[in-house]
Amino acid sequence: MLNRQTVVIPDIRSDDRIPQDAYRPTFVRSLVMAPVGKPEPIAAIGAYWSAVREHDATAIARLEALARSAAIAVENARLLASIRDSERQREIALAAGRMGVWSVDLPTRTLKTSAMCRATFGRDPGEEFSFAAMRAAIHPDDRESVFATIAQSIASANDCDLEHRVVTASGETCWIAIRAQPTYAADGTPLMLAGVSVDITARKRMEEALRDAAATFEHLVVERTRELVQTQEALRESQKLEAMGQLTGGVAHDFNNLLTPIIGSLDLLQRRAVGGEREQRLISGALESADRAKTLVQRLLAFARRQPLNPGAIDIVTLLIEMSTLIGTTIGPQIAFHLDIADDLPLAHADANQVEMAILNLAVNARDAMPDGGALTITAKLDTARLEHRAGLSEGQYILLSVADTGTGMDEETRTRAIEPFFSTKGVGRGTGLGLSMAHGLALQLGGALAVTSKVGAGTLIELWLPVSDVTILAVATPPVAEPPLQQSGTALLVDDEDLVRAATADMLAELGFVVIEARSGAEALVLLDAHASIDILVTDHVMPHMTGAELAHAAMLRRPGLRVLVVSGYSDAGGLSPDLPRLEKPFRQADLATHIAAVMHMPLAPPSA
Repeated sequence: MLNRQTVVIPDIRSDDRIPQDAYRPTFVRSLVMAPVGKPEPIAAIGAYWSAVREHDATAIARLEALARSAAIAVENARLLASIRDSERQREIALAAGRMGVWSVDLPTRTLKTSAMCRATFGRDPGEEFSFAAMRAAIHPDDRESVFATIAQSIASANDCDLEHRVVTASGETCWIAIRAQPTYAADGTPLMLAGVSVDITARKRMEEALRDAAATFEHLVVERTRELVQTQEALRESQKLEAMGQLTGGVAHDFNNLLTPIIGSLDLLQRRAVGGEREQRLISGALESADRAKTLVQRLLAFARRQPLNPGAIDIVTLLIEMSTLIGTTIGPQIAFHLDIADDLPLAHADANQVEMAILNLAVNARDAMPDGGALTITAKLDTARLEHRAGLSEGQYILLSVADTGTGMDEETRTRAIEPFFSTKGVGRGTGLGLSMAHGLALQLGGALAVTSKVGAGTLIELWLPVSDVTILAVATPPVAEPPLQQSGTALLVDDEDLVRAATADMLAELGFVVIEARSGAEALVLLDAHASIDILVTDHVMPHMTGAELAHAAMLRRPGLRVLVVSGYSDAGGLSPDLPRLEKPFRQADLATHIAAVMHMPLAPPSA
């Protein structure tokens, strides 16, 4: 087992690896032992015979398959233990925050509550708490507004966030805060409203005490409150876009690191057809959800930072519909949001990520122009440009995207400067002034145009023209065919500072036929590279402490000019990577890894410069 390989011994008495004294009293004359677990075996499964024999490949393969099944069972047990630990941590967090958990089945009005939730509503934690009892517990003066807010949340698919009074069983009036989210069936039917509740009575009493104190110190309180509000608003606005870029970059890397072992493991289970039809259906659903999470991370990255333009045929109708929830969440419940999309729109020639970013930027600008609420309407229709078009377009057909708000509007001087880079009317630190200029630049790059129409007090209309694509039918992505991965051979040096990611990738490489040598850092990898002349390919993460993947690749190729290198990164536009350095984006499946490795192994060698 020290060599992590199956041991086959036709005659134990002629093999010096066998402790003869230990086996002499037994019936065993021949054996086969297969290791359980990779990369480090945790056990072994053996088969023993009383006679000397040559073992056929079929018997050995069956024993190895049994060992792999045992390893999967062990790993599944570890995953279940991890899930149970996560649930315990969630319960600890809820208890620490004294948050009650509740859910309402909307069709049946069946209420489920935790003991802390019942205590929050001033009821005995050990007794049942029905929907009718919950409704009765809400203060009569607050009941109508509470259920109106809940109804609006369900109708608009927005979070429900409110504070209200409750009357306890002893007659005492307390305050609670609730935050909930509705869920829906595939056809849009509301199914459930679930959330948390927190007792905020102490906070409300403190606020009341402050209000009482304001009668004596009103001028001080008003002045201090005004300064505090201004400071908080200035801070929020100054940090908004800057923090978004930093946050989404970090989230993308960490989330992709989490998704990599999840997608890799689920892909493995799917390819091996583990379980029956029901289990495979669950695995397929989990893989679909993981792929949707991957798409969400890419969308956040597209919104948070600029990426190279990659134009092609895109379906504006699908793009707007898929973005509608994100736009609604971004602008908030105070602003009514409406989509007006013409029928039978042709495909547009554009970069989907950049168009999404432009629309979100315009929606954020519209939101900021409506501090007291209003309406935002996004329209998409076909427009034919003729000679002397008002936006200076060449003759032809275009998709016209219009973003109209009912906000404060702009005067003529502001309107003419609105598309200038870094021009902003939000004040110092309250925005980058790049939203409109980026949308304008995108339109020009694609051969379209952008126009701004606005009037003080009458809102703003932003019109974005995108050229119609020559492609008439958009190719629909089909699920990948479950083909055997491309088999390779040789030794791979795998480098990743994340243990789970490294373990998942090592399993994929091993199944592709590689002997895998693992390292946790660039420094450790260089030591192993010097010690193992048999290494054929370096597969390394990019973002690591002390030494990046790009730096490691450069150092490794200087030491070993013939070495093949593949850099794996959780960022779609990771900095510091040479354009000609092969890379693979996280998360990935084994087929993706196999394809990229095959391409790398067939690439012509190009020694790095010193």
